Amino acid sequence: MRDLTTEAEADAPFREATCVLLKHGAHCPISRAARAELEAFAERHPDVPVYRVEVTEHRALSDALAARLGVEHQSPQAFVLRDGAPAWHAAHFDITADGLERRVRE
Repeated sequence: MRDLTTEAEADAPFREATCVLLKHGAHCPISRAARAELEAFAERHPDVPVYRVEVTEHRALSDALAARLGVEHQSPQAFVLRDGAPAWHAAHFDITADGLERRVRE
C-alpha cells in the first residue's frame, strides 16, 4: 500500500493496468472503516497495487485527483482504476473489501 502526497506521485495509479485508490480523512470514523476494508482487501490481494490519499492534509492533491478522475469529491471514496480510468467507485460505507474484490476481478 502506498500513500500519495504529491501530484507527481499521483501519476503512479494512472500507469497501472488495474489498481485501487482510496481518498480518506485521517480523523473521520467512516474513513477509518473504509481504511480497514482497504487493508483487508490489500492483505488478501498483495498482487493488486493499492494507493491512498489523506484528503485533509493533501486537499489540493485530492481536488486534482477528483478533476482527473471526473468524479465529484467525497470522503472516503474508493476507485478501481483500469488503464488509468475509473472503472468503478464507491463512497462511505459502500467501500468494502468484498466489493473491491468483485470489482477488481471483473
